[in-house]
Amino acid sequence: MTRSDVYLARTNDAYEGACRALDALNFNVSGKHVYIKPNLTGGRPSNDGLTIDTGAVRAVLERLHDCPRITIGESCSDTTAAFEELGYRDLVRDFPNVLLEDIRHSEQVWKSIPKPFHTKEMPFNASLFDHDFVVNIAKMKTHSLAGVTLCMKNIFGFIPTRKQKLMYHPFIRKAILDMNQIVSSHFCIVDGVWGNEFDEIQSTPKFTGAVVAGDTILAVDLVAAEIMGINLSDIDTYRAAFELWGDPEVNLLGDGLDEVKTRYRQGCLFTTRLRYFKETTASLAYRAVNRH
Repeated sequence: MTRSDVYLARTNDAYEGACRALDALNFNVSGKHVYIKPNLTGGRPSNDGLTIDTGAVRAVLERLHDCPRITIGESCSDTTAAFEELGYRDLVRDFPNVLLEDIRHSEQVWKSIPKPFHTKEMPFNASLFDHDFVVNIAKMKTHSLAGVTLCMKNIFGFIPTRKQKLMYHPFIRKAILDMNQIVSSHFCIVDGVWGNEFDEIQSTPKFTGAVVAGDTILAVDLVAAEIMGINLSDIDTYRAAFELWGDPEVNLLGDGLDEVKTRYRQGCLFTTRLRYFKETTASLAYRAVNRH
C-alpha cells in the first residue's frame, strides 16, 4: 500500500489555497517540459461550479523554474473563447514561455492501451507526449455517467475532437481507465472552492471552500470525494483503478476534513438522459465507420 501526502486547504480563494498546498508539498519543478491540463467548461466563471479558477493555474506557473516548454491545453466546447474570457491570455503575457493549446485542433497520435477496459487504442493530442510532467487541475463536480468529475475524469480532455469524444463518452467509466494508463498525472489539484452538484450539464454551484492537492491521482480524488460525501468504492471505475494501481493510504496534511465536509447531490435531468441516449446512438454509428 502506497502512503501519499495530500494537502487540504480550507479557503475562499483558489489561488491562495493552491499556493498554500503547493508550498506545503514543496512543489517546485525545474528543467522539465510541463503540460498543465485545467478543467474548463467554455468561458464559465469558476463560481458557476463548472470551471476551475484560473488562479490555481497561476499558482502552479509561479513555481515552475527554467522549464523550456510549458503548455496549457484543453478541449471544451469553445477552448479559444474560454482562454480569452477566463484570463489565460493574461497568463501568457505574464509568463512568456507559456503556450496555449486548443486540443480540438491539435495533431493526433493513437496509443495502444496496455490493459484495455473499453478499447485497445485511443487518440490523444500528440504534443502531450513532448512533455515529461503533467499537472492535472480538476474541478470538484458530480457527473451523471462517471459519478464524479475529479482528476481521473479530467484526462478525458486529452481526446481531441468532438466526434472522438462522442465515441467514448457513453462508456466513460471504462474509457477513463484506459486513458489514465496512457497519461500519467505527476501532480494533481482539485479546485473545490465552488463545486457543482447534481447534473453536470446544468450549473448548480455548491460553495465548499476547499482546495486539494498531491502527487498521487487516486489519493487526491479520494480526499476530494470524501469532502463531497461520496465513497469512491461505490463507483466501478475507482474499484478497478484501486485494483490496477493500488489503494493509496492517505497522509492528510493541512486542514481537517470535518471543516469542509459536505454532501453533493447526485442526479440527472431528463434532458441530460435524452442527450446521453442520443450520444450513445451517435457513438455506435461513428464506430461503424471510424477508427476507435
